[in-house]
Amino acid sequence: MGFLNNLLHGPAVLAMKNAEPEMPTIMDSMPEAISWPTDAEFAGYANGMYCREYAVRVVVDFISRQLASLPLKVYRRDADGDAEEVRDGALAKLIRHPSDLPGMSRYRFYATLIRDMLLEDKWLCTLGSNRAGDGNTLRRIPPDGYSLRANGFGELTGVTISSVAENNGGTYRLPDPRIVLDIGYIDGLSLGDPVTNVLRPLLAEARAMAKYRKSIAENGYQIPAYVYRPKEMPWESQADYDDFTQGLRNYVAGGGMAGTWPVFKDGMEIRTVENLFKPVDMADLEAREKINEQVCLAFQISPENIGFRTGTNSNIAAYKEKLWNVELLPYLVAFEEALNLTLPEAVGEPDCYIKANLDAKLRGTMETQYQALSTATGRPFMTTDEARELLDRPKLPGGDHLITPLNVSEGGQPSPQDGGRTQNAQQGASPNGKQMLAEFKRLYTYDAGFRASWDSMMTKGETSDES
Repeated sequence: MGFLNNLLHGPAVLAMKNAEPEMPTIMDSMPEAISWPTDAEFAGYANGMYCREYAVRVVVDFISRQLASLPLKVYRRDADGDAEEVRDGALAKLIRHPSDLPGMSRYRFYATLIRDMLLEDKWLCTLGSNRAGDGNTLRRIPPDGYSLRANGFGELTGVTISSVAENNGGTYRLPDPRIVLDIGYIDGLSLGDPVTNVLRPLLAEARAMAKYRKSIAENGYQIPAYVYRPKEMPWESQADYDDFTQGLRNYVAGGGMAGTWPVFKDGMEIRTVENLFKPVDMADLEAREKINEQVCLAFQISPENIGFRTGTNSNIAAYKEKLWNVELLPYLVAFEEALNLTLPEAVGEPDCYIKANLDAKLRGTMETQYQALSTATGRPFMTTDEARELLDRPKLPGGDHLITPLNVSEGGQPSPQDGGRTQNAQQGASPNGKQMLAEFKRLYTYDAGFRASWDSMMTKGETSDES
């Protein structure tokens, strides 16, 4: 169930157990070739891709932060089919405080489950009683702390949880009300297939290229130039050569002596080296950006939303809308349905369900929110005292009443933000309305006069023809 388990039950151990030499010695009991993990592979097992890979860490943290910060609410359908929020039920209390472990807040608990799904394509927690004994609590089981079983059709049949301190573990036959889990891809041989598996070759190549670029930066020429001395001017002695060389080394070691120049002897000059290979020629920054973008696309997130690719002012709002309506919504739906599949019935409230408040993330600025609420309600939605409280100002007599302008309730304005534009235009009371009305009258008068002249001409023509 983890790296140590692989070491204890891997091919190397089986080979040692099955070896039966004629003369049992230590050398004979060892298999011919043992594939022990390298330091890099052991670091991968111990720390995981989440701790070592920059792009994976940033993308996974972004998704888990966005989803874990969403408020989860509990609703119940009434007799008319309308949804009403439940605030004091057992399920509502469990959702607000899912864990009673020290330092494990609601946000942190949900973030760990979502992170397990992104990195391992599965998450699991157990349902039990809290320490006070007056409610329920959830306990997250790390991916290395349990093993799943399935039949040949890829259907889950059981789970075995390891025994640790204060947790006896055990084997559970699924479905079980004490086990809450979600798992992605399942077949007869694979129980979860995380995206990180397909990213490993790409990130391994990125690490190799980073190591290569580091070697070039360390061993390549720091200054693409050299000191030229004509052969017609030989060194006076070996000591003369050594003195100049040591002086130049001291100059370089001193960081260029704060902008000064080294002293050259007669005939010496600095010549640059053309077509010298430099670390910038590796286009390392572009390569890193491409790797970051590929990791984003593997998790179905636009690089613009992460910050790996620069957006523009014209499309940043569209990317935000796409983030919650297209990219993060499938993750959120999977998380909601996994909780609703077990928890409501397990806590004795099968008529309830859990739903994330997605509107909390789609709200705009304070100005746009207030304007939208006032337009939607058709009237002011805040009393004077409520507005003054936002500015830390004292209340006023009569400030607790909601004032609705008469032109809104009786004047026919669509909303308080209309400012009378619609009504004035209809009645011709505004300057724009008066101009429009005057122009209409002028055109109407002109058309009527033209029509009368035209009819008169036609009548005269007909009279002439008859005569």
